[in-house]
Amino acid sequence: MRAAVFVTLLLFSAALAGCVSEDITDLEEDMITEPNLEDQNRDEGDDVEQITQEDCEERGGSWSETPDREGEFYCATEEETPEESEINQEDCEERGGTWDEQTRNCSFSEERPEEEEQEPEPTYIPSCNITASQGMNSTANPEDWPELQSGKWNDIEGLTQISYAPPVDDTEAIVDTRLDWMCGYTYSVRPPSDYNDSKQYPIFIFLHGGVTNDWFFTNFLTNNFHIPQNDSYIIVRPSKLQMDWDPKKVLDVLEDVKTQMSVDDDRVYLTGLSMGGRGTFIVAAELPDYFAAIMPLSPHHTPYSYLPLAEEVAHLPIWMSHGDSDNTSSYDLASQMAQELQDLGAEIEFHTVIGGEHGGWFSIYSDPVVMEWMLSHVRGQ
Repeated sequence: MRAAVFVTLLLFSAALAGCVSEDITDLEEDMITEPNLEDQNRDEGDDVEQITQEDCEERGGSWSETPDREGEFYCATEEETPEESEINQEDCEERGGTWDEQTRNCSFSEERPEEEEQEPEPTYIPSCNITASQGMNSTANPEDWPELQSGKWNDIEGLTQISYAPPVDDTEAIVDTRLDWMCGYTYSVRPPSDYNDSKQYPIFIFLHGGVTNDWFFTNFLTNNFHIPQNDSYIIVRPSKLQMDWDPKKVLDVLEDVKTQMSVDDDRVYLTGLSMGGRGTFIVAAELPDYFAAIMPLSPHHTPYSYLPLAEEVAHLPIWMSHGDSDNTSSYDLASQMAQELQDLGAEIEFHTVIGGEHGGWFSIYSDPVVMEWMLSHVRGQ
């Protein structure tokens, strides 16, 4: 019986040992399949070059113990910049630095975008390249006129080749139309429908307002100038590209017309509105013996007063008009000019348009009384 119990206990112990053994084996396998993550991350990190103290010192590094890991060392190096490294004068200059002999230091200047060399901008010149004559001597038109058509507008372009500004001496210069204001005027001329070379005709030259020409308005206005049946005349209308009218350019237009058409030199009349009214004073003051009479309408007051020109034009017959509600051109300045001219003994007709604004010119140019008043004057009489 005792033997049977002993055998039974022996078998149970063996079985129990087998279970424990299997559990331990399973636990060991679990530990193998779940490795320490910190070690794995360290092993699988970026490759780090292994370096010895000798290698470190050869490379100019500093061999130091890791602060938080006793027994571990690392190599510390500093990135050198040209300013911090010890270089000689030759190395300094090769790298583009500046060598200071006194301090034996090499310095490098930082390049700034604004200091970078930039390509020069092109120089612009006007499209005209024939220099105008000196002073108030007229300049000949370099082109032949087209065949004139009586009673119609004829465009004359030749004077746009004349330059009224000092030439730009630059072989690489390019043409820019923004500078064409330096060139002579393009203009239109309309001979009367009964034009005949055997007869001499008066000239009415019209100076438009604004900086540039409004062709539609200019056509409308000049096509409705009153022309007496028994006293027809030539109409000339130049076009400018600048603030004020240039007397020299106007002279060249008129002299160009005289060389091509039959003109009565003693009956040349000058008129204009707004900037053209101001231009009428400017041109007449510069050419005081050229016109038989002038008619400035609503003359503009900027960029400077035309009042000082009164003495230069007081000898001419003058017909003026201005609206007293004009918010574009100064009525007060026009009124002062008229008073100054009267004080100087000028023959002047000054008409204030009560409540008139910046306009009303059509009714003036189409008025037979006004236009025949102008045509009644002869230069020097």
